[in-house]
This record gives sequence, C-alpha cells and structure tokens, in this order.
Amino acid sequence: MEQASILLWQLVTMFLYVGVGWCLCRARLVTTQNNSALTNLLLYVILPCVVVKSFLRPATAQDTEHLLWSLLLSVLALAMAMGVSFLVFRKRPELNFGSAFSNAGFMGIPLITAVLGEGAVFYIAGFVALLNILQWTYGQAILGDAQAAKPLGIVKNPLVVAFVLGLLLYFLPVTLPELLTDAVGAVAACNAPVAMVILGVLLGNIPLKKMFLSKDAWAVSVVRLLLIPLLTVLLLKLFPTLPGEMKTAVLIAAAAPVGSNLAVYVQRQGGDAQAAAGIVCLSTILSIATMPLVLLIP
Repeated sequence: MEQASILLWQLVTMFLYVGVGWCLCRARLVTTQNNSALTNLLLYVILPCVVVKSFLRPATAQDTEHLLWSLLLSVLALAMAMGVSFLVFRKRPELNFGSAFSNAGFMGIPLITAVLGEGAVFYIAGFVALLNILQWTYGQAILGDAQAAKPLGIVKNPLVVAFVLGLLLYFLPVTLPELLTDAVGAVAACNAPVAMVILGVLLGNIPLKKMFLSKDAWAVSVVRLLLIPLLTVLLLKLFPTLPGEMKTAVLIAAAAPVGSNLAVYVQRQGGDAQAAAGIVCLSTILSIATMPLVLLIP
C-alpha cells in the first residue's frame, strides 16, 4: 500500500510538470522545434546520466547476481509483452508497437527512483537498453522497414551506450572523481521534470477530443496498462526468492504507459504521428490510476 501511495503521489507530481509543458505550448512559448531540442537533451544527456549513475557502486557478488537476474526478468517481461501485443494487434502494426513497448525510460526511471530510490534503477538499466534495441529492430520491422534495423544504429543509441558504459564502470576497478559523479547526479536529477514537460508540450499540440474518442488509443491502453502488467505480475510470481525491490522495479517498467517513441517511429515510417501521439498521451493519463492499482496486487 505504501509503495502504491508513493507512486500515486509521484504520478500526480509528474502531471504537474505535464501541466507546465501544456501551458508553455498553449502560450506558444515552446514550439515543436523547441520540444525536439528538449527531447534530444533528455535522450542524449539526461537519461544516459541516470543509467550510468545507477552503476556507480562497488561490484559485489550479490549485486552482480541481482543484475543477471534482473536482465533475465527483463528479457522474459519484454518477450511476453511483445507476444501478447502481436496476438492482439497482429494486423495493426502501430498498435502492436505501442502496446509492446512501455515508456520505461521517460516515465519508468523517474517513478522507480521516487518509489525505490536511485539505486533501484540498477535493476532496470538492462530493461531500458533491451527495450531500445527491440524498438529499433523488431519495432521498425513490424512497421514495415526491416532494413532500418542496422547494427550501427543500435550501437549509437545513447541508452545502449550508457548501459555498456555503466557495465564497464561497474566491473572495472575504476573510480570516477567526485566532481564528475556529482555532475552526473545533478544532470540525472533533471530527468522527471524535463521528461514530463516534453510530454506536456506534446499533449498541448493534440486535440483532446480526438485523443479521448479514439477507439485505437483506448484499445492499446487497455492492453498496455492492464493486460500486460497483470501477466507480468504472474510472471514475477514464478521467482519468489528474488528481492522484492527488484521485482517491483521490473513491474513498474513493464506497467508504464505507451512509449513516446511510438510517435517518432510512426512518423519516420510516414504514418499518422498525431494519432500515435494521442495514444501515448491517453495511456499516460490513464496510468495515473492503473499503475498504483497494479502495485496493490499481492
């Protein structure tokens, strides 16, 4: 109950940030071009700092074992989500993509930090890296561009790079200067406000009527926010001896709303990016209610 309350409080706080972004958009103080710059700042600087910071800890046998188990849970949770989405939305590539991949980076990381502490990001760093790799490869393939999934693009993905760098810093006997670790921590702390302001600007550009009346958006939201998280809970029950904090972190990442990359990739493939953005925004709004409820499941 306490974790659900903290999550609900954090979600409400984050939607205050969304309100700031929405107001800035409606007042035309932030344009689509400005928002793209903020998105690049988040993707290429802030989120990588969050991931790297989670690995700045001594490499102990227990933590290494937990890291491997969390990677296994991440693989299983993502495979299950992709399988369910394929079965439900086989003939609708955009909806398949949207329900398969959560917003584990933009929303999952700040929520996990708020509920479990910064150290718990360690448990889902692999989840976020795998999710980005799968979006770039499998995601673009189902959207119709199998040739886009080039190895170089995966290697250049900032979150994948951050994950690899984090692993190196964790396993190698390297200690970063305190000045550098403080700087990484300070940048990482900007994650939640910047991510939610970006979402607010996106929401400000979408007609609310179109978003709330979209049957596709509601269908994807039901699968992404209810069906997949419930199945993830059952999956995690197969591992009763693993730390509760680890399983909660993976559950929050898996229960997060539709990933904002849906609109990016749909636009890249020449699809209806505004409709995709509407799916992202509706599922994010609904997640205020669904994510705390999922954490209440025993």
